[in-house]
Formats: sequence, structure tokens, C-alpha cells
Amino acid sequence: MKSNKKVQLAGPKKGKSIEQDREISESIINHSRSMISVINRDYIYEKVNLAFCNAHNISVDQILGKSLSDIWGTQTFCDFIKSNIDRCFSGETIKYEAAFNTPGSGERFFEVTFRPLVVRGEGITHLLAETFDIHETKQKELKIKEKEEELIKRETNLPIGIVRCLPDGSIVHANRSFLDIMECYDENSINKANFRTFYPQDFLFDIQCEQLLEKHIVNFGRITLHDCLGKEISCRISGFLAFDSTDTKSYLDFVVEDASRELMLENRLIQAHNLETIGALAGGIAHDFNNILSTISGYSELLMEDLPQNSDNSEKVAKIQSAVLRAKSITNQILTFSRQVEQDKIAVSVEEVLKETLGFIKSSIPENIELQSRFIQPDVKVLADPTQLFRVFINLMTNAIQAMEEKGGILSVRMEVIDGRLVKDQLNKDIVADEYVFLSFKDTGQGMEPSVLRRIFEPFFTTREIGKGTGLGLSVTYGIISEMEGEILVSSKKNEGSEFFVYLPVARQDTVPESFNGSKKKILFIAGNKHESRMLSMALENTGFDLMYVSDRQKFVNAISGDVNHPDLIIYMTDSGQVKPEDFMNIYLQKNAETPCIIVTGQNCSIFEEKLLNSGIMKQHLVKPVSLKEIKNAIQISF
Repeated sequence: MKSNKKVQLAGPKKGKSIEQDREISESIINHSRSMISVINRDYIYEKVNLAFCNAHNISVDQILGKSLSDIWGTQTFCDFIKSNIDRCFSGETIKYEAAFNTPGSGERFFEVTFRPLVVRGEGITHLLAETFDIHETKQKELKIKEKEEELIKRETNLPIGIVRCLPDGSIVHANRSFLDIMECYDENSINKANFRTFYPQDFLFDIQCEQLLEKHIVNFGRITLHDCLGKEISCRISGFLAFDSTDTKSYLDFVVEDASRELMLENRLIQAHNLETIGALAGGIAHDFNNILSTISGYSELLMEDLPQNSDNSEKVAKIQSAVLRAKSITNQILTFSRQVEQDKIAVSVEEVLKETLGFIKSSIPENIELQSRFIQPDVKVLADPTQLFRVFINLMTNAIQAMEEKGGILSVRMEVIDGRLVKDQLNKDIVADEYVFLSFKDTGQGMEPSVLRRIFEPFFTTREIGKGTGLGLSVTYGIISEMEGEILVSSKKNEGSEFFVYLPVARQDTVPESFNGSKKKILFIAGNKHESRMLSMALENTGFDLMYVSDRQKFVNAISGDVNHPDLIIYMTDSGQVKPEDFMNIYLQKNAETPCIIVTGQNCSIFEEKLLNSGIMKQHLVKPVSLKEIKNAIQISF
């Protein structure tokens, strides 16, 4: 602060008047609450008042005649005082704040004013220093500043968006969380924006303004806004009416919370309830339908026994039995979805099943689709039916490929092990497993609308053309994973693709069930599709059976001809290709074999498969996909 004002000392008066003036002036100076001192051009104190002495806990005699460097220290004098004094002697009035160490009181804050003194027209020979102790005021200011900084830091780190705007919607201030929620990456532009532009309709903001001006505090609940990228986001909003320090200017303060997770959990809960209801209904119908199918199957078997094997009526009854089996396959899938069919579980390597599935998919994947896979911590096991787990992976990958078959794309499969505590919120469970095998199936296909996304696990729901899908794939997948105490989640955006997330509890050593303790029965296994056969054979080996593999016609002849290592049971998968159904029937009958047989066919049987079924050779007929429980039950019945 600069000023050209100089203090002019009056000339001397004579006699008693002079003495009285001196006493009065000294009394005034000594009773002043400010510290006053007179300093000459040599930086020497020539006069100080009582307030100065008291503040520094020294007597007048101890300071008069002393230089400022003696009192304040050479360093302080040179750094903070000398330059200001020199400016004052040049004619300026100087005012500044500084912290000084005082005897007995330590460091304190002072406000110092230097005024130049002119004595009897001889120029500036002295300066008047007036000092105020502002330590308490300064401390309060510092505390207020610390509080403000703390509030700013808290506001910045809060996971809740805070916006202050004028009644017309012009944004005055927005914290970091609001920018993150709304995906606004330009902090400067947000202060030029209008809060009403985030609303899908302007009138919604106007209604909220009216309510705030009337009620001052309003909880508006959950509202859908548009973020800076134009995407919809569900937010929970509250508003407060605020005023400036003069109570003349009003502001609207909004608290914005990202409610996307809340909405997602609500939708998942609704979906779980819906699926549970649908499952109970569908399961009940499936059970009743199975009873009807059992009646049809039983009477058709009785009818078959009364008919000549090669008659036309015998073939018609065989078609009825084949249709019954296909119907049972569908009802079993419904029961799997509704978790009314228990799975036989063994400790199975997820990596091994996943690699088998990838091998199967690679053989049929279109050229315009790229398959990528990544395995992190691959050596891990879960309790599962290997054939059912294979079915889960097939369904998810097939759906991904179908979503990209028009334009092509990338199918990414990832596997890793994660701590259960880290995914507790995602799974929305109070109790989680210690570890989960996490699998991600991501495609770059057409994606799904929210209305479709909510229904994808419902049985018979499909977006494909009539005749191109039963709509049971994902519902069965959901049932299998739920039976394993796992979780399946999905994220999808229209025209961007979908990603399915599967969480399977890692099998602990103490929870691994014992293998089926049979009498090491020998099973002759005529493999079909190598990947499905591999899953089925792995399941059978892990449950205690001794498997013999046959891959061509001659080996089949040799296997049933000799007495050594003669099989106790034959499992024949008709899609073998090396051993055709007509060859199997002819060889079996020529060798007069009596070994019980189980046949595994697809949904639709060929003419030769139907003849084999009508031949009386087969003890059990299973329709793919076959679960471990189904094949074990068939084996036990066949023995």
C-alpha cells in the first residue's frame, strides 16, 4: 500500500505549554493499544511506547538506542524489514503483514505500518512504525482456510456428485465426482454448461426448480439423465435452496448419485424372482408331462413286443418311441433350468473342459470370426458334471458366434481365479466362496436391447427365427450354473456386443466327492464327436469305470470277439462315423454278442438308427446332450 502522506512535526513551543503538550502526547502514545515506535535513518529505535515494551517483554531502556537488527535478528531485518523501511524513507507509507519471533511469546503475526516523519522542514529524518498484534485474527483465518481446504478435499473425494447452479440452470460449480458420473472430461466447459441440458426434458428441471423455491429441500428420487456423451444414466437426485452471505442471491444445490448399480441389482432381483416363478411353473408342467410321456413310452414298448420286428407297424411304434425320447429331452432341459434335476458332480479341470470346447468351436467357426482365448491361473478345479459344463461353454460361445455371423467380429474367452471377497458386491451375496473361477465370453456382435436383456434366461425365449432355436440354451445354462452354486451375469449394448460373466466356486480338497466305487466294470466306448465324447469319457473314468476305446469297424469286431478283456457294457454314440449303425447291428448279430448296449443319438434319428433301436440290441437309448447322471443311471440299469 502506497501513500505520499508525511507526518509534519510542529515547531517548538515555549515554556509550560511545550511541557504539557509533551506529557499529553506521551500519554496518548503510551495508552495506545497499538505498538508505536520512532526509527531514525540509521535503523535505531529513538522512541517506543508502553504497548511496544509490554508486547516484547522488555523495558524502554533495553530498546532505546538499539538497532532493529539487534532486536529482531539480522536475518529477519534483512529479509522482511529493511526494504520496507528504505521505501518509507523515500516518502511512501508502507503497510504489510509478517510473522516475528517475540521474546516470551514465540512467533506471532503483526500488521506493520511505516509512515515517513518530517521534522521542522528538514526532510524525512525518521519514520513512525505502528504495529498491531493480529495473531489471534490470523490464526482464525488460517483455521477457516484449513476448514475450507478440508471441505474442498472432502467434496472432491466424495463418491457423490455435487452441483451448484443458478435458478436458470447455469452451473456455478461441480465437483470431481459429478464430472466422473456424467463422463465430463473438460472441467472448464462444465462451468459454461447448463444443468437443465442433462435432463431428457427441460420441463423436469423447471418443475424441480419450482419445488425447491417453495420447499427449500426436496428429494427427487431416481431420475434418468443424459451424460456428456449422450448416454442415459439413472441417478438419484436431491436438491437444496442456498443463499449467499448477504441473503440476496439464491443458488440451487443438487446432490447427484449414480444409481446404475442400484437399478441393476433391482433388475437382477426382479429377474431372479421371475425366473424362480417360471421355473416352478415350468418344472411342475415338465413333471406332469414326463408322467404322460412315461405312459406313452410304456404302452409303446408293450406294443412293440407284440409286433413283428420288420413290420410297418413296428417302425411306426419306433417313431413314437423316438418322439417320446425327444420330448423327454426337452422336459429334462426345463427341469435343469428349474433346478429340479440334480447333477452328479466330480472335481473337474475347468481349463480342460474349456479347451475341449474351444477345439470343438474352432472346427465350425466362420472365417469372418476371430477366436481369442486367455488363461490366467489355469490349473483349477470345480465341482461339476463335465458334460454339463461343456454344454454351458458351448451354449455361450454358440450364442456369441450367432450374434456376429452377419458382420463377423471377435469372440474373446478369458479365464482366471479371483478372490470371493472382491466380487461380493457384483454377485450381490452376503456369503460367497473363498475363490471363484471367473470366465468371460465377450463378442463384438449386434448386442441386445434392455427389453431383450431382461428375458434372455427365460425358457423358450429367443430372438431367432422360428425353427432356428428352441430358446432353451441360455435357460439351461442358467440352471446348470445355479446348480453349481455359481452365478452368470451379462452386460450388453446395442450394436456394441455382449459379454457374459460366469463365476464358479473353486473346489476345495475337503469338498471333493469320492469317486463312484464300482467293481471296475469294463465299458467299450465307441466315440462319436471327439469333444463331446471326451467329456463323457472323462466323466466316466472319474467315476470309477474302466474304458476301452474303439474308433473303427475292425477294432469293434476284435473287441467283442475275444474272451480276454471282454467288455461288460457297450456305449455307442451313433455320430461315430467310423462305425455306422448298420455295421454295428450286423457285427453284433453275426458275433451273437450278448453284451448289454447303450445307444446315444441326436434329437432326430436316421433310418438306420431307428432300425438299430428296433433290433432289440439296445438296453437303453439316450438323446444328446447327455449328463453324467443320465449315463450312470443307464449303466446301472443295463447291468
